[in-house]
Amino acid sequence: MRASTDSPKDRPLAAPESEGPPERSPVASVAPPLPEGPLDGGSASPPAEPPSPGGASPSGGPEVALLPRGVGEVVDTAIALYRRHWKLLVGTAAVVVVPVQLLSSFANRNVVSQIGDTFRSMQKGLTPVTTNTSVGTPGSLLALLALPFLTAALATAAASCYLGRPITPGRAWRATMRRFWAVLGLGLLRFVITATGFVLFMVPAIFLYIRLLVAPVALVVEGTGPGLALARSWRLTSGQWWRTCGVEVLKGVMALFGYFLIETPAFVLGIVTGPVGWLLFAVGGSLVQVLVAPFLVAVTVDIYFDLRIRKQPFDLAVTAQRVQGPRVA
Repeated sequence: MRASTDSPKDRPLAAPESEGPPERSPVASVAPPLPEGPLDGGSASPPAEPPSPGGASPSGGPEVALLPRGVGEVVDTAIALYRRHWKLLVGTAAVVVVPVQLLSSFANRNVVSQIGDTFRSMQKGLTPVTTNTSVGTPGSLLALLALPFLTAALATAAASCYLGRPITPGRAWRATMRRFWAVLGLGLLRFVITATGFVLFMVPAIFLYIRLLVAPVALVVEGTGPGLALARSWRLTSGQWWRTCGVEVLKGVMALFGYFLIETPAFVLGIVTGPVGWLLFAVGGSLVQVLVAPFLVAVTVDIYFDLRIRKQPFDLAVTAQRVQGPRVA
């Protein structure tokens, strides 16, 4: 039996959700192809061989076995993906992280100098002199505006690796900037919704953050709009909140270790070196963001695909078939 060749317009993007619990076995890869999305190049791929025992496809197919994973396994899969494609992921992050960190640190150079002066005054036993310097406003605003685009570009790159068709940093950013307003709109919506949760105390904010976690991945993988991406994330995380939260806690602990290991020396050197300390802040901040941000987004991408496997195994098989090309059963 061959895969269906009906027009993509006659088929919905997602298949109905399955009712039964997911089985711990690879999802079948015989399914009609999806309509072309942001990650599809438009040309059919040659038939791919079955995945290897380790999970990676030897040619053309998804790099990991399409099966539900535990909390630790999700993070392990993201780490393995990062190790295989670190040049792509780090390069994609560096495009925005390095200039943003340089501009942010330069904008906050007076704050860095003030912290250094305070530290040296305390060493000499003098009373620190305080000023009315605005702390972090220009740099923080710049980083906040860049964050949705960095997340979308990294999600595009990581998802292409997950599906076995790695792209280039340039292509990831071109795909992101083609959807400039959708990415910006989603970033603003997530910020407003989560901030509203913080106004209503911490617990609602954490709940909403987890429920909307995979919206940026849905936006770039499925080509939806901001509202549909939020709704998609809400459906996928339904009934999976604690498990998704567990993955987020684990990846957060690992990221904090990376931040502490890399940025602490740069912070100390920036304080003691005086007026040029902002440059060391920029170097340390760039290094840690370029290395850690791809890991954080790769884990989120892995969470997204894991939730799709658990919720809609046939839907994910459709995506795999689109990447691998039609097979004969």
